[in-house]
Amino acid sequence: MTTKTILVTVDKPTGKAAAAVMQAEYAKSLTRAFRKAAEALNEGTEITVEIKVAAGEYDGDLGSGAYELPQFDNVDGRLHILGGYNSSFTNRDPFHTPSQIITIRERSAPIFKFAKNSKLAALVIDGLVIDTGNSNNYDAQTNSLMGHGSCTHPFFKLMYFETNLLQFSNCVFMNSPHRMMEPLIRAASDAAEIRYDNCIFLNNIIPIKLDSARFRHKPARIVVNRCSFLLNWALNPDVNTSNPAALEIGPADAAHEIQLTNNLFYTNFGGAILALNLKMPPLIVNNNNFVGNGLMHGQPYTDAVAMIVAAGGRKQPLDVDDIEDVPHVDEAEGNVSIDPGLPLAVGNVQTVDADAIQPEANWQNEVRAILGLNLDGGRVEINDFAPRQTYNAQRPPFATNPAAAAYGAAPLAEPVM
Repeated sequence: MTTKTILVTVDKPTGKAAAAVMQAEYAKSLTRAFRKAAEALNEGTEITVEIKVAAGEYDGDLGSGAYELPQFDNVDGRLHILGGYNSSFTNRDPFHTPSQIITIRERSAPIFKFAKNSKLAALVIDGLVIDTGNSNNYDAQTNSLMGHGSCTHPFFKLMYFETNLLQFSNCVFMNSPHRMMEPLIRAASDAAEIRYDNCIFLNNIIPIKLDSARFRHKPARIVVNRCSFLLNWALNPDVNTSNPAALEIGPADAAHEIQLTNNLFYTNFGGAILALNLKMPPLIVNNNNFVGNGLMHGQPYTDAVAMIVAAGGRKQPLDVDDIEDVPHVDEAEGNVSIDPGLPLAVGNVQTVDADAIQPEANWQNEVRAILGLNLDGGRVEINDFAPRQTYNAQRPPFATNPAAAAYGAAPLAEPVM
């Protein structure tokens, strides 16, 4: 298999000089790099295209805050998007020298939208910091994210991408105002995998649901390993909300197995894992650290609301020790609750009970009742709900407590030879 390397920097002279030394191609933008990659891959040969991205800020096609990728059509080709390089591409440290994908206030599309029905042997996205805070609407008075006025398109829209491997590694996903993504690939074979390795999910509304697109094959497994779910939020601050937790388990057709191992779930306001489907893939939930995920449920103790399941006709929050009793959980070994020592905390968040909100007594609701429409409720006061976070490359959110160092994302410094 041959390898083609494309270098992307925010500084053109430095990028061209590095490309000459490395016998690589230079692209002045990610947009152009994606086009070059598609041209090489679509020749149909067995090839790996590496797009290496230097540290800096990248703001979409022509500054639009989003990327629309070209068609990829090569079942033997692999595309690796690798961020975190220094300007000379001699060192890679994605968390401390980040390649940041930022957006704009007027964003109106997914951050990465793939062309429909693209096909590759593997798609690997490694070492990007993706932050949609610029396209969110925040209320200064309540210090809260507002759904109205925020762009709720996902970070990734895969459009039935067909592959044997979808992998996200060493990435940071932050400030999503709605679900960050569902990895809805079409599995190219029964050996297909979806993987999240050493990633950080920070300050998102319901970050990910583990699912795949229905196709001829079902992925062998979905793996979430050594990831940190930090300070993520429910769909809304209501204990009865439909989507309270940081990570959601899809239905039985999502994969043959789902593995959650060596992860950190820290201060996720509505709970860590949501597993409500009556039929789910077999779950492996081993060696995870659950700390402070029960605040919305009024459960402040450290190991609360590690998982939420359907039981007795309701959403039942479970502590760490109860995970092994869930019917679809095949293994639940080595799970703990150890303070990681992170510099993150929630503010004075106010929750609501939707059942207690009474319709407003006004003529508009009288008309709506006659027409059989939903009634407008009273005003709900919120405070400190999903306020914007910024990424600090000098102090990434890694565990500082040595006893908790084995859980969640860890620093990566990869020298380039």
